Amino acid sequence: MIGNATIDKADRLAAAREWFGDVVRLTEPYAGRPPLWIEPAAEALRRKPAAAARWMADNKDHVEASLLSFGAVVMHGFAVHDTDDFAAVMAPFETYAQGYTAGTSERNVIKGEVMESTRTAQHIYILLHQEMSYLPDNPRGLAFYCKSPSPVGGETVIADMRGLLEALPKELGQRFIEKGIRYVRNMRNRDLDDWRADPTFQHHSWQDRFASEDRAKVGAQLFERGADFRWEDDGSLTLWTELPGITHHPVTGERLFFNQMVAQTKHRVMFGDKPVHEGPYGDLLVRPHFITFSDGTSLNDDEYMVIHNEMERRKVAFPWQAGDIMILENKFTAHGRHPYEGPRDIQVLLLG
Repeated sequence: MIGNATIDKADRLAAAREWFGDVVRLTEPYAGRPPLWIEPAAEALRRKPAAAARWMADNKDHVEASLLSFGAVVMHGFAVHDTDDFAAVMAPFETYAQGYTAGTSERNVIKGEVMESTRTAQHIYILLHQEMSYLPDNPRGLAFYCKSPSPVGGETVIADMRGLLEALPKELGQRFIEKGIRYVRNMRNRDLDDWRADPTFQHHSWQDRFASEDRAKVGAQLFERGADFRWEDDGSLTLWTELPGITHHPVTGERLFFNQMVAQTKHRVMFGDKPVHEGPYGDLLVRPHFITFSDGTSLNDDEYMVIHNEMERRKVAFPWQAGDIMILENKFTAHGRHPYEGPRDIQVLLLG
């Protein structure tokens, strides 16, 4: 590893310029926040996909060091025209071996290990979150590629999570330190064609999510992911995990807020004032998502908004341009998506 993960924010841009040299231009458009912005100075990097891929092969260690320092890197203006070019640029990085099994978002494979970023409805604000923090094992990082941006909205927003725990009121932060988070999810039975199939409820079937109708195969995958589960009488699948609300970074040792207590709580900031799951499910049916602390308590509305507002205060949003690649360090940097209009093609690789 090149560089020092503990470089002061005031010095990190100068350090990165020394690492990368003069074939690229580096800027920090949101001072003190992610990302590091990298643009080609050499003409070949703007015109030739092979040159862009070679540059990454030569500078992979510098990018890794920048992720530890900045939390995110954006490559803008490089010759990345399609999915194959994206995969070639990211080839030096190890991909996440367990893939997206038991993930919460709806996304399909595009080619190889490159996937759609999400199929979540355009009008929904996907709140800031750290990828798959609801499972015992999760990706080290993510790489997003913009093949075509939406004409209105659709930014993949990011936020620096370092220091967020300490920014919360002490008693609230202490709950995350002392208590685990219990994530409960239910996937409906596709063979039972009832109102839960309405996309409004985002109640996906286990057959679609696991691309299988074999219960034993699905159970084996959940066991491998460290999730407990049971089959309900209606053929639906309920799975759950209980995990710490914080983590320590494996390289820097920093203590970090790392959970989806906010992102998986069905709240008005995501859906507006119209309740999505209150009326139809009642007390009898298992909802698609249910999240509490390990003792069964939940955030009250004031506590929820304190955390949400602090994450929003840290948020960075910039418009995608075709060919952009954004690489994130998952524990340091949360991501989400603004609502949008029109077509949008953002692709993703999970990094191990």
